[in-house]
Amino acid sequence: MKRTTIATVLLLCFMVSFSFSGVVAACTAEDTTVSTYVSHYYTLYSLSSAPVMLLPLIILLALVALVSYVQKQPNVGFLFTAVMVVLYVVFLATYSAENRNNSVYNILNAQFEELGVRVRKRDFNIVMTPNWVCYLTAGLGVLTAAVSVPNFKTKLTRYHLKAELEPYVYIAPQIVLFVTFSLVPIVYAVYAAFTQWDLYNDPVFTGLNNFRTILFDSSNTYYGQLRNGLWNTIKFVIFTTPFCIAVPFAIAMATRQLARGSKLLQAVYYLPSLMSTTTVMLSWKYFFNNTYGAANNLLGSTWNWFSPPYSWVMLVIVTVWWCNGGNMVIYQSALASVPQDQYEAASIDGAGSFAKFRYITLPNLSYPLMYTLVTTVIAQFNVYGQPNLLTGYDYNGATAVLLMYIRDAAFTQQIAGIASAMALILGVTIMCVSFFQIRMMRGDSKRARRARV
Repeated sequence: MKRTTIATVLLLCFMVSFSFSGVVAACTAEDTTVSTYVSHYYTLYSLSSAPVMLLPLIILLALVALVSYVQKQPNVGFLFTAVMVVLYVVFLATYSAENRNNSVYNILNAQFEELGVRVRKRDFNIVMTPNWVCYLTAGLGVLTAAVSVPNFKTKLTRYHLKAELEPYVYIAPQIVLFVTFSLVPIVYAVYAAFTQWDLYNDPVFTGLNNFRTILFDSSNTYYGQLRNGLWNTIKFVIFTTPFCIAVPFAIAMATRQLARGSKLLQAVYYLPSLMSTTTVMLSWKYFFNNTYGAANNLLGSTWNWFSPPYSWVMLVIVTVWWCNGGNMVIYQSALASVPQDQYEAASIDGAGSFAKFRYITLPNLSYPLMYTLVTTVIAQFNVYGQPNLLTGYDYNGATAVLLMYIRDAAFTQQIAGIASAMALILGVTIMCVSFFQIRMMRGDSKRARRARV
């Protein structure tokens, strides 16, 4: 029997054994001991601790390894199996070491209450021990990796092994980070949007109840917060996006015409992009403070720069000043790639500056402009720091954006289900806007190709 077949069978046994694995949690108080069995699948949906985030990654790696073995790629399967086994051992070690797991505490505390024993939470010392199936699962994973160990005997086999695995080694760190810190949290956030969850106890599935509340229950506070926050977010995108495209583009065009000092000016314009949100916003807030700010002291006034509607003007100015560096670098690179012979030919034909800009510069920069437009819109939809630090919820939330309400609902009021539902609506809005932008970009590229033909 080929090693790929053996590895496939062993990996299937690993996945079956994984479904029966779990830990036994026990706690002793007042000479009374209670215990419970917590399966991995229950842990997967409990959202109870940080090590839980490894479980979806382990399952995904097992599926990828299984596909590799089925496609007769044992070396690739070995790589993913080895990573899977390491992460599973790390999960068992870290999860079993938790003696204050809130999800397990609720189960054990309910058992104490049934026995008439009252135990304070600070007196809980939970001991979690993996059951024997966990060790069997880990052993099957190690055995799968051992069966599919690549051949290192000859120089030729080592060369082929390097050629086959090197691409995966390069992309593996990025994939692991993306799945662990982006994909898995997104999946959990979507799941939480359909639950009632307070960040501490286990989420309770409630279906579409959260969406009915924030979309149709006008008497609910979160109904108004969703509309006000989403509308302010859309206004922020509309106000800032044109300037975040036009101003960096104008700076890139202007600095390109300078014979000397262009690199220094580019560095000066890019410098704000290197600063953190807190540094930039607090600096502007202190500078324009209506009582002790340098701007009012210089002008001899007590003008409130952050009161509506002027607060929107300040938000736009600060955002454009802070964010123009990244787009400017893209435009500078794109302008440098425009063929100079096109400008020379246009000059011979008598074309002016505007004609060169319209018929040469803009067509050659269509893709960079559309790229920056899409990325800028997505970035502005995710606005949080600027309005939160500059204006907050002042003036009845005149500039309060949706992410501010989401953060407040999740971490201050501990209504994570409602917050996740709001975040899901915001995410769907961003996806729809990005979809239409990409369609528009593809349509423009097709029309450009037809025009050239």
